[in-house]
Amino acid sequence: MEVRTFLMRAMLNEQEQVRDYQRFAQTTDNEEISRAFFEFAETSGHTAARIKALLDKIEAE
Repeated sequence: MEVRTFLMRAMLNEQEQVRDYQRFAQTTDNEEISRAFFEFAETSGHTAARIKALLDKIEAE
């Protein structure tokens, strides 16, 4: 698989994870689980941003 294609898929997957984690965190009544899933969303957001930076770098080459 081409590097650009893989990075695009990985970034989109991470962005989807952010949405899923946030949605779940907002629907649970368990405060500990809610906080954990908001943290998971934040981590996935950072991962998506890092992948985006790599994608931008290879597209600029």
